Amino acid sequence: MPARLDLQAISLLRERDPRGFELAYAEYAPRLYGFLRRLTGRADLADDLLQQAFLRLAERGPELRSDSDLRAWLFTVARNAYLSEVRTSRNKQEPVALEGLASPSPDVEARLLLGDVEQALALLRLEDREVLLLIGVEGLAHDTVSTLLGITPAALRQRLSRARSRLLAELERAPQATDGATPRARSQP
Repeated sequence: MPARLDLQAISLLRERDPRGFELAYAEYAPRLYGFLRRLTGRADLADDLLQQAFLRLAERGPELRSDSDLRAWLFTVARNAYLSEVRTSRNKQEPVALEGLASPSPDVEARLLLGDVEQALALLRLEDREVLLLIGVEGLAHDTVSTLLGITPAALRQRLSRARSRLLAELERAPQATDGATPRARSQP
C-alpha cells in the first residue's frame, strides 16, 4: 500500500499541481540518486539519469493511478533509463565504465569497511548490483523488486542469494587496506 506522502504527491500530480512534483522530488531524489550512483559508478551519469526519471514524472505524473507506488515507479523509470543508456553506449562502442569510488579514510574502521563494500559492489554485474541495492539499501519489498525486474519471486530469491555470494567473494578477494593504501580496482568483465 502506498505511503501517505505518495498518495498526496500522486493526487497533486494528477491535478497537475507542481507541489506534487516537489513532494516527490524532496522525498525520493536523494535515495534515487544514491541508487543510480552505486548502479552506474559515475556521478555524471547518475545525475543525468536522475534528471530523466524526474522529467518522466513531470510528463507522466498526471497519468499515474491514484494507488500507484511512487517509489517503485521512480526506481523502475530510473533503472529503465540506465538500461537504455547501457544499450546506447554499447551501440556506440563506448562502454559505460565504472570509475573508482573514493577510498574511505583509513583511520576510521567503519568507513574502511564501507569503502570495501562499495568497491566490491562496483565490481559486480549489473544484475547483482541492482538486486542488492534495491533490497539491501533501498529496502524495497521482495514482491515489488520482482515486479520491477520482471522476474518471479523465486527467481528473485535465487538472484539475491547469488548476488550476496558474489559480493562476499569480492570482499574476500579484496586486499586488506590496513596501511592506508587504496584497494586495487579491477575492471568490469
